Amino acid sequence: MKKRRMIGAWCVALMGLATLIGETPKLICAQQLPPAQKVPRPAPLAGTKWMLAESAGQRVAQDGRQPYFEVGALERSEDGSAGQLENATDSCGNQLGGVYRTTGDWLQVRIISRTLLACKVTPRMQRDLVAILNGDQQFRIQGTELDLLDNNGEIRARFIAASGE
Repeated sequence: MKKRRMIGAWCVALMGLATLIGETPKLICAQQLPPAQKVPRPAPLAGTKWMLAESAGQRVAQDGRQPYFEVGALERSEDGSAGQLENATDSCGNQLGGVYRTTGDWLQVRIISRTLLACKVTPRMQRDLVAILNGDQQFRIQGTELDLLDNNGEIRARFIAASGE
């Protein structure tokens, strides 16, 4: 409280000095800052339906048949979480099952089961989700995008959080 009074007294004294010198005192306004922009909160890894949007630099058609996955956290720790694939489907509708663990920015997924439905999608496309998810890889979540990275930090695959889920 004493500091405020002191600062106020100095301001009054400076304005008086400026008047004596012949200058009209001018109030200096604080710099106007643009309104704060809302930064979207990153979608959580667990409990979000992640739809494949890009794989190996190629966009994936958003036609309702694109692969997706969802994980559920069964345990959480200071540096990560672990759980299971609760809902994962490739572009043919095959269901995938497995487990996952995160440690820091590393994601480890083990696909342990899947159905084998026949479809007209190429075998390479069928294997995409398994090949993309299975293994150890770095990941990052920015807003509603989940990127899986290669050893050089380049994006191997990008998933987007399904809206309204």
